[in-house]
Amino acid sequence: MQIRPGSLLIAHPTNSHPNRTNQVIYVTASNEHDTNGLILNILSDVDLRMLLLDKGIDWQGDCNLYIGGDSCPNAIIMLHTDEWYSSNTVQIDNNWSMSSDGVMMEKLDMGNSPEWYRLFAGYETWDADDLEHQLRSSRPEWLLLANPSRAAFELSDKSLWQTAVAEYSQDVFDTYF
Repeated sequence: MQIRPGSLLIAHPTNSHPNRTNQVIYVTASNEHDTNGLILNILSDVDLRMLLLDKGIDWQGDCNLYIGGDSCPNAIIMLHTDEWYSSNTVQIDNNWSMSSDGVMMEKLDMGNSPEWYRLFAGYETWDADDLEHQLRSSRPEWLLLANPSRAAFELSDKSLWQTAVAEYSQDVFDTYF
């Protein structure tokens, strides 16, 4: 079980920490020291229009802002399809990239947008050993789905966890049977 960019961490149905219930996290970076990711299915109550108006952008686009995690909560990060780029874009895997810069919001505001995207405030981060323990303990807190479908990302935040668990279950079934 290797944690790698592009994997999903799915809150374990019976063992997850109470604050993690039904969370699905997309792993954006992982190395021997730490792992970073974006919580995909927690919608923020922050008014994105007001937040961007303070930065001089009269935003008319999608106002949904997701809570990506506790680290750098004031940073706006965009997870998006990989055909689009901005001045600070990092490709995560063959399907997805991540951008975080002022230019990306200006491009979106001008109608220059990727096929699919979601905006996040902040991100999650773990020490590599801590996350390994959470995955491999006798009561693991997470399920790891190495190759999630693209369709899983495009679902509403309410059905994402159930779909991710179903994909994980199918992956385990296909591996062993």
